[in-house]
Amino acid sequence: MVDALETAPRLAHQDLGAQVLQAWLDNAARVFYLSPLSVSVPRPGSAAAPARGGVPVLFPQFADQGVLPKHGLVRTAHWRLLQDTAAQGARQLRYELDMKPQDDANWPHAARLSLQVKSKLDELVFVLRVSNTGDQSFNWTGGLHPYFAVRDVLTSSATGLAGLGVQDRYDTDLRSQPPGDLCWTTQPFERLYEACPPVTLDAGGYSLRLSASGFDQWMVWNPGEAGARALADLPAGDWRRFVCVEPVCVTRPVLLAPGETFEGRLWIQVCRH
Repeated sequence: MVDALETAPRLAHQDLGAQVLQAWLDNAARVFYLSPLSVSVPRPGSAAAPARGGVPVLFPQFADQGVLPKHGLVRTAHWRLLQDTAAQGARQLRYELDMKPQDDANWPHAARLSLQVKSKLDELVFVLRVSNTGDQSFNWTGGLHPYFAVRDVLTSSATGLAGLGVQDRYDTDLRSQPPGDLCWTTQPFERLYEACPPVTLDAGGYSLRLSASGFDQWMVWNPGEAGARALADLPAGDWRRFVCVEPVCVTRPVLLAPGETFEGRLWIQVCRH
């Protein structure tokens, strides 16, 4: 008898950060970029670091917008793997993490995070749940940070964002996304969109249809040629091999009262040209 795991879509993942590192869908298409220089096992005297690529989870702080480490506390935490199963050509993962008030003095709250990942032939679904398990309300920013693999970012494009309000790190005068397709150059790109409509990413040879719920903004990022030089875990030239289209909550932090749960979803569908 053939093992169900052998016939289901493949997923590579690690308990550090509950990070999905790679997914192979639709005739072995690799959905995510993963740097060969990533170091997931800490060197002596250093802390564990998330891999450069795949899908990091960002919580309870997006980027450096606060007093916590960049992108929060959970990327370097070891989550519990509760499920890794396959049936009828589908694969499911589920990780869980409990955060306690004493874990970090700068974020003294109790929360339970759950990340569920479902994959089948041409589709991948991420479900992030955040529950307030304490007796005080808290707010948070963050989301998912997928590194989507592309043949060459300089020939890739995205549709579905035209006309949206934006905050651009490198062009503070820009207020909305210009008409037409979004394209990239050799320059660093970091743009936060004011909404989260469906987006189609032309990855070269196939497209990825991206949609989200719960999350209310897209962040689109690529370090560009100059920015990549500052990333020690990124090989020279590899900045051209990915673009991050991230479903997040940033401008409007999520407020959770005791007992409340947030649920954010990301759907990824592979479409052949």
